[in-house]
Amino acid sequence: MAKRKSSKELPGGCLALFGLPFLAAGLFMSGLYFSGYSKWWAARSWEEVPCWIESAELEVNRGDGSDTYQATASYRYAYQGRTFRNDRVSFHRGGDNIGGFQRNAHRELSAYREGGRLFRCHVNPAAPSEAVLYRGLRWEMQALMAIFALTFPTVGVGLVAGGVMSAVAARKSAVLRARHPGEPWKWRPQWAADSIPENAVKWRTPLYLFTLWSGLVVWVLIASAAMSGAFEQGGTAWLLLVFPASWCIPAWFSIRRFRHRLAVGIARYEPRETPVWPGGVLEGSILLRRPPPMRLPAEVELVCEKSVTTGSGKNRSTTTENIWSHQETVPPDSITRDFSGFRLPVKFTLPADAPESSPAAQNGTKHVWSLRFKVPGMAIRSAFELPVFRTEKSPTLPAVTSTAAPSILDEISANLPAMLAARRIRADFDQAGVPRSLICPPARNRSIIAFLIFFDLIWTTVAVFLVKENAPLVFRVVWPVSAAGIWMLVIWNIFHQRSVTFGSSGVEVRNQLGPVIWTQAFEKAQITRFSHDSNMSSGNTRFYRVRLESVLGKKKTLVDGITGSNTAAALVKRLEAWKQQ
Repeated sequence: MAKRKSSKELPGGCLALFGLPFLAAGLFMSGLYFSGYSKWWAARSWEEVPCWIESAELEVNRGDGSDTYQATASYRYAYQGRTFRNDRVSFHRGGDNIGGFQRNAHRELSAYREGGRLFRCHVNPAAPSEAVLYRGLRWEMQALMAIFALTFPTVGVGLVAGGVMSAVAARKSAVLRARHPGEPWKWRPQWAADSIPENAVKWRTPLYLFTLWSGLVVWVLIASAAMSGAFEQGGTAWLLLVFPASWCIPAWFSIRRFRHRLAVGIARYEPRETPVWPGGVLEGSILLRRPPPMRLPAEVELVCEKSVTTGSGKNRSTTTENIWSHQETVPPDSITRDFSGFRLPVKFTLPADAPESSPAAQNGTKHVWSLRFKVPGMAIRSAFELPVFRTEKSPTLPAVTSTAAPSILDEISANLPAMLAARRIRADFDQAGVPRSLICPPARNRSIIAFLIFFDLIWTTVAVFLVKENAPLVFRVVWPVSAAGIWMLVIWNIFHQRSVTFGSSGVEVRNQLGPVIWTQAFEKAQITRFSHDSNMSSGNTRFYRVRLESVLGKKKTLVDGITGSNTAAALVKRLEAWKQQ
């Protein structure tokens, strides 16, 4: 049964109120951001006239971390037979330390004032009292404001919309709980209907909107910088390409989601019976609007993920691991058609000790069952969250001996080579299931490598920018050093290989990094036990490693990068069997 939601979690209404300041700040910063372009664009047609610099000052505001500067000036000019006075230096009011504009402007204006020479200003022909000394686009300032225009509106809209949707869902869930007090598989609106919608339905529209909004912010910045000649003035401006590179991420997801929608339309899962229970059979069909253009068999996978949330507040973190999965292929000729659409048959037998679905986290732990469908080589992917609950039809846990519904650990142990191969770990076992060798080849953690390279490109770009802009010393040291450290981690993940060979008398661990090779051997008598633990997490995915422990108390990693604790535990069990031989 589900527990009451923790009081530490913000209800939907409070979450929406919490997001309002972010939304207001985002709208304000977005207005400033786009007004900067409108003023710059309008000033391109203003007339350039001579002016006399009457005063030029540099105001310095001392701060704890850095100083800000503001170039101020007063000047007079003649236009259409009339004399005007103004004090606008640029379209950006206030001081800043972005680039060297403020100090360079003060230096130039002071030289003209002291030399008594005529400077120039740009006058609005429609309103001659409106003028500015520097009308060029300050792309550095616009780039900084673009960050706020991208983040604050997104966070604000996300919190407000998420809060409203959460409040609506909570009210619907409360009604369903009261209507079905002993049936938790009917407590969620998507489970209470005859069919289950895709998980992506709730975030598809926000993804499209964010992609359009971020694209507007990013490409206006890039186009304006190019038109203003920023890329021709110096190499620093090329750092702006970080923005379109980052925008490619939501654009890629949006395009893939849109292609899925074009290919098969809206997908739903229609179960034959709800709920499915541990030890029972999940049977039903995936209903598609359009026939999938399949050249290869479709892949349907049933996955159980365990999410663990620890800490609170800023220290709150959630990790997810796959504790059980099973995949089947569906050939094209298995798809049938009726008046509702095109159906892909689905049938899985669940382990008898499978955990129940968690409508809400219980003691920080939540289990989610997902049915996933994809067509290899095509942008067709769907996922459906399913209700799995114990009923009177479920076998009692002490009596889990049925071969039709084995336990989770039994299935993982039986499929251990395939489970390891999914993490690109080559494992060789004898007929008794005892390991003979384990090989972790180079560049096997491709997603981690891709993320590290992408992240470090941005991190290195920031480091170069900080060095070129003569930022405070601590930033000019920390950023380049940390960027170099991440590049070393990238090199390690790309080129490092570990090979473990098991013999009758001991085990040999061979590591190789390019041409450098080092080995270490352990006799059986030196090994006290094998164990597994988690040594790394990426996003919300936790990675496990398997290690041996020697009589001297030393621990040696044999395999790492395993994404399931049950898989690591099954491998440890096999290694202990080798040790007992």
